[in-house]
Amino acid sequence: MRAVISDHLFPSIDLQKGVLESAGFELEEVQPGCRNEDEVIDRCADADVLLVQWAPITRHVLGSLPKLRGVVRYGIGVNNIDLDAAKDLRIGVANIPTYCIEEVSNHAVTMILSLARRIPHDHYRIAHGEWGVAPLLPIPAFTDLTLGLVGFGAIARRVADKAKVFGFNMAAADPYVKPEVFEERGVQSLELKELLANANIISLHCPLVKETTHLIDEAAISAMKRGVIIVNTSRGQIICEPHLIGALQSGRVLGAGLDVFEEEPLPASSVLRGLPNVILTSHAASVSTRSVESLQIKAAESARDFLLGVRPEGALVWPYQ
Repeated sequence: MRAVISDHLFPSIDLQKGVLESAGFELEEVQPGCRNEDEVIDRCADADVLLVQWAPITRHVLGSLPKLRGVVRYGIGVNNIDLDAAKDLRIGVANIPTYCIEEVSNHAVTMILSLARRIPHDHYRIAHGEWGVAPLLPIPAFTDLTLGLVGFGAIARRVADKAKVFGFNMAAADPYVKPEVFEERGVQSLELKELLANANIISLHCPLVKETTHLIDEAAISAMKRGVIIVNTSRGQIICEPHLIGALQSGRVLGAGLDVFEEEPLPASSVLRGLPNVILTSHAASVSTRSVESLQIKAAESARDFLLGVRPEGALVWPYQ
């Protein structure tokens, strides 16, 4: 039996090979990586397990790979995998939910602190020959600001733990989290509508599903406080970019920290590239030497488990009883 890597961005696959070959399984990689349905079907036909980064694993793909018993996503989000189809076709799916919690939460908090202190705004002014923070006032103390988290999963909870040290008032909206989880961390539980209306800073930590696609649009922004800060380290499609750009240009949104975008790489023509009140990073929140190595090892271990008929740690679909 063999595992096949449909696409990846790692400098080598030696870590994955070590895990799978020591268990007696073959590992192959498709080069260059698959970019569409037809390429996955044509080039991964012999896969018993797929390891996938960005390739589309649709119902058509899943139904066209006769040997396939499992799919492992290199990462936390699985919006490129049709989970309903996997359930229907009795194909397992696993993600790697724990590999970058510290990195992404650190990245989000870094953006929050920088924007709240007007660092990118001041940098832009200085770089263009200006000086002084008077045009940037008022600059509130952190203790006078409410940080609102949309989604309260593992990463958002670490953001709350870390941001609390700086004195922010903490609130979160997540209908799937039990009240005691909020209470344990001293975070106020709010409905989304109430959070949008009351938070000075909004950090997005929800998965990309139908209900959250363009969750932050013109209507949502209009419901926020004027001068709000928005940070997104989740998925680009949660924000309607044209609506955010308009709000950044008008000043309704004071600043934005964006690690993810509706189209990646961010097009050279994007207006976001020239705005003075944004921090832009290239989908890098999860990256550290430690986290990337952990991702490769944990993904290979999940692929190995599927091949052994063992439920992987991050199983989202497990059709075998």
